[in-house]
Amino acid sequence: MSLWNNILSVHAQRYPLMEARDYVKLLYQSEFGCGHLVEAGDALASLQSEFAQAREENYAPSYAVEAIGGGFCRCHLDPRLLAERDLPLLSRCLAFSARPRGTMAGLWRKLGQLSALSWQGALPLEYRELENFLSLYALQGCPPLHHSDHYREAYHPHYRVIDRDLAVYAPALRAIDAALHETQGPVLVAIDGRCAAGKTTFGEKASQLFDDCNVFHMDDFFLPPEKRTPERLAAPGGNVDYERASQELFEPLSRGEAVALRSFDCSQGIMTPPEGIPFRRLNLIEGSYALHPALAGYAQLHIFFTCGAETQLSRLEQRETPESLEQFRQRWIPMEEAYFQGLSIESQCDVIIDTSRLPTQR
Repeated sequence: MSLWNNILSVHAQRYPLMEARDYVKLLYQSEFGCGHLVEAGDALASLQSEFAQAREENYAPSYAVEAIGGGFCRCHLDPRLLAERDLPLLSRCLAFSARPRGTMAGLWRKLGQLSALSWQGALPLEYRELENFLSLYALQGCPPLHHSDHYREAYHPHYRVIDRDLAVYAPALRAIDAALHETQGPVLVAIDGRCAAGKTTFGEKASQLFDDCNVFHMDDFFLPPEKRTPERLAAPGGNVDYERASQELFEPLSRGEAVALRSFDCSQGIMTPPEGIPFRRLNLIEGSYALHPALAGYAQLHIFFTCGAETQLSRLEQRETPESLEQFRQRWIPMEEAYFQGLSIESQCDVIIDTSRLPTQR
């Protein structure tokens, strides 16, 4: 069964009163998201109004988040899980997710699969009804749609369409948002975890969701040759230059100062000249060993990214050369695992994000 067939079948089971309009709306959202709602006006005001309505109706959806394909999901405005203070962050996630993508050709390919499933009797959707609807829909230029009256009456939907990975990241994003509100001075967030679990990708996206944010990478603090003693490398986390990371990065940031960032270039075996990085209030420090005991005390928030071993290797195979992949298998992954287990890193974290069900991450 293809991804789209599976999504359509799952939604048909969850919402048996779906009509042709509702199926087409689902596929439209999977192709284009709901950028038209962001463009239509004040997204936050609209979100606040609908959330108030959801509270009045005691909205209690069976699913907080539902994948709809295309890298999107429906994030339900569940008053049991969300609070008013979460809405500005959700609004920013909505705006981020509304960047242009999708094509009309892509939509029609999906609609073709919908039509085939209806013809085969695989969906509770009468084929003639669907074809009549699609004919009129094409004449109208395939605009965004509202749910059918029957769907709204039966399910009272209140949701927003956002990137699926942002929904997975939600606990970490909410924790960062809370730290910014609870802390007056610099906010340091240490993002540790397994290679290929998505730390770098998260840092990049989070920096676009929060204002006044810097992202730093622990890869810049790889241990130089002169420090690679057998005793040092045998210790959990010993292959990171935590002394330099503390002195040149964590300490200045915690004092609210700019950073003169140097990095160790492994390919050439040299230290790069310092690059001045202006101070910003939010600082995300991502990478394995960001929560080394010599560094963990500087950060107000500790986040751990993980994924299953099979997922990890699959992602590494997609991004690494065969030679590099073997290095990860034989050296880097065992060293990471020794660090995580030897120092109980995961148990010290405020938030744990498992990205196993997401596509390739860095």
